Amino acid sequence: MALDERQGVWKSGKGKGRHTPKGRQLEDHAWDGVRGLLGDGPRRRDLLIEYLHLVQDKFGHLSAAHLRALAEELRISQAEVYEVATFYAHFDVVKEGETPPPALTIRVCDSLSCELAGAQQLKSALEEGHDPAQVRVLRAPCMGRCDTAPVLELG
Repeated sequence: MALDERQGVWKSGKGKGRHTPKGRQLEDHAWDGVRGLLGDGPRRRDLLIEYLHLVQDKFGHLSAAHLRALAEELRISQAEVYEVATFYAHFDVVKEGETPPPALTIRVCDSLSCELAGAQQLKSALEEGHDPAQVRVLRAPCMGRCDTAPVLELG
């Protein structure tokens, strides 16, 4: 795509064109936030998970705008950043228009050992004892603590 003779209008083929390229647009406030978190260090794609942790720790979740900004800063595709962020259960990806999660999340292991040791009852008791607007209770994959089942993770 290239700019045509009208200032700021992208053209590819016939049609009126568009004022922005296709896809999710980079938001300045999100990009500034990501650059501030990463500091002056090198931008390395092998540190993507660590960068995602920095963003989630700072903002409490991973917004679509921050994922886009991180992709821009690392010069990798948005799809790659999204794939990594959604693969791991401990990242909270929030799309446009969605409400961010509450400040506290409790994850209850749902592996076979934990289920046999009462994980479902534990999860139900936690859900009944807390306000959903303040505390979120989720099922989570194996946490590697089968010897002390049932297991939960705070935060």
